[in-house]
Amino acid sequence: MSSTNIHVVRENGDVEIYAEVKNSFAGAMHIWNSLNKKYDFRDSIFNGFEKTWGGFNNNVYEDFENVALGSTFDDVIVKIEDIQLLIEAYEKYINEFNGSNLDSQIEIFKQIEQEADAIGIAWCQTSVCDDLWDFGYDEEKNELIPYNIYKGDNHWFLFDSIDAKEVQA
Repeated sequence: MSSTNIHVVRENGDVEIYAEVKNSFAGAMHIWNSLNKKYDFRDSIFNGFEKTWGGFNNNVYEDFENVALGSTFDDVIVKIEDIQLLIEAYEKYINEFNGSNLDSQIEIFKQIEQEADAIGIAWCQTSVCDDLWDFGYDEEKNELIPYNIYKGDNHWFLFDSIDAKEVQA
């Protein structure tokens, strides 16, 4: 079964895998499908989710929906100071749209919040694709080279991009 991999961003800028949540279909795909259904976009796994994704930050969604959707996009990071806003959005999402793994993700966010050297979180929404958070492989050391936010420019910060910092009820 696939998983959603949650990463921690360390003070030194390295993005490291922290935990995995089983059933990636109950994460990002659940968010895309539930928004698609609610707003009747008629997107699907077969024809893509362009309408669903295109509504992000375009005054289509309620704030908590916008946050949840944005968190599913590639290369996104949530800064440690914004984790509570993310948790609030996920909790509202769970209340409106059942059947996800977002509650398990929230528990991991709370753990990361307690890490002394954590400055953010990031995702790889499904384990069936390449990890977005590495710079390659070091043959000599026989290990992955972690993506570093101070050296790379393939990332963005969710709450820097969202219009409202508050998640409204």
